[in-house]
Amino acid sequence: MQGLMYRLAELDADSAGLVRVIDYFDALIRHGADTTAMLRASAALADCVVGIDVVGTSGGHRQRARCDPKGRWLTQAAGERSAAKDVVVDDVVMGSVWIERVGPALALDDMLVDRMALTAAVILVPRHSPSAAEHTRSVLFPVDDIALLSSLTALHIEPTDRVRVAMAAADSPPGPASPTAGRSVPITVDDHVLYLLTNEPPAPPVGCCHLGVSLALRADDLHRHLGNARFALAQASEYRPVVIADRLGALNLLDRESSLTLSDVPDLVRANELRATPHGRELLGTLRAYLGSGSLRATADRTHLHHSSVAHRLAKVSEAVGYPVDSIEHRARATAMMMVLDGSDTAVA
Repeated sequence: MQGLMYRLAELDADSAGLVRVIDYFDALIRHGADTTAMLRASAALADCVVGIDVVGTSGGHRQRARCDPKGRWLTQAAGERSAAKDVVVDDVVMGSVWIERVGPALALDDMLVDRMALTAAVILVPRHSPSAAEHTRSVLFPVDDIALLSSLTALHIEPTDRVRVAMAAADSPPGPASPTAGRSVPITVDDHVLYLLTNEPPAPPVGCCHLGVSLALRADDLHRHLGNARFALAQASEYRPVVIADRLGALNLLDRESSLTLSDVPDLVRANELRATPHGRELLGTLRAYLGSGSLRATADRTHLHHSSVAHRLAKVSEAVGYPVDSIEHRARATAMMMVLDGSDTAVA
């Protein structure tokens, strides 16, 4: 925009002065000038006394001042007001600015006082600083990418940080006794309370609060996976009040609202790493046989191994993927892992 303005000035010599005046006041706004700085700069540019008489938007504080080109504050008028303009904020006249030029008015005086009024109006507009709750909401429900990145910065969270979102019923007791990510705070959305948590698995909540915790995902992508926390919350029960999505493994992909990729699921990432070696494929083959047979002895008969060898191989798989694949509790998780792994044609990153 600035380049275009100067290009126009080159084409029309008469407009060069107008462009410089506009750019002068735009620079004041860009550098965050207050009314005092604006008035001094205006007096220096106009080379005469300028003044302002406005009522602030906060607290009704009135500001009346008059400044000469050398930056000195005057209590008495230097002369008649040769040009003046109302300062309007949101269709409300907040006061006025003016020039006290001794002698004939100059050609750019009207433009100068007009820009003074516009700049003063911009300075007087109330500036709202979003709260931590508003930034947290913006991370989970971003309006656009710029708002998302701005809120992450305000919360001291890097866009690439791995974080989790936890979800609990709004009428439940306090949620996880774990630190929230960055400067985020719990927010209430409809009938749920949402928490932004660090990558570490959260501590159990106080009382009987049911809590669903998502997988650890990139902070700038977490808003796409709120359904993952909702899916985990749906699996919470009196027996297991806190469900972390990691323990659901590939079952997370069953959520119809899920937009997860295979590389988002730790079980699949670890199993894929295991599949990369001949020995790992042999271990996974034993697990596949075990899930299809149902017992160590039946698996041993099927694979022509001793049952202690089968148990040893299953222990190695459990160590590699991070949970006991031969336990009844994790049977569905292990089955889902193998089904997705066998059905995927490409490697899981």
